[in-house]
Amino acid sequence: MRAMGIRIAIMTVVALIATVFLVATGAFLCVALYEGLKVVWAPWLAALVTAGALLLAAVLIVGIGSSIARAAEQKAKQEAARRGPATTKIGLEVGRVLAEHAAGYVGKNPIKALIGAVVLGFVLTAVPQIRDFLASFLKTK
Repeated sequence: MRAMGIRIAIMTVVALIATVFLVATGAFLCVALYEGLKVVWAPWLAALVTAGALLLAAVLIVGIGSSIARAAEQKAKQEAARRGPATTKIGLEVGRVLAEHAAGYVGKNPIKALIGAVVLGFVLTAVPQIRDFLASFLKTK
């Protein structure tokens, strides 16, 4: 989401700069028409060349701005990929909370935890269907 905001900000600035150049291009085109009517060749030709240069500059600015925005977006995506997806962070946090809860319970009730571990070990050893189900459930993709 942050990358999209950065791209929007960059493209807004680029669009404003290009708009200024386009307004100047329009002004020079008007001057070119005026000079073309006033004097036969030289002044309006110079104004047309200037307008063309400004138009070319506007196109270059938009192209450069687009590539900068694209690079910023790719950098933000790479950084997000490096940090990992949000589900990984949520899973780590849930695991931490469960581990703290389990450690607290075992610390307060060591006899109950020992009995539960022995009973669970006996059930998993005695009933192969449960063991197979848990093994298939815990397999990684």
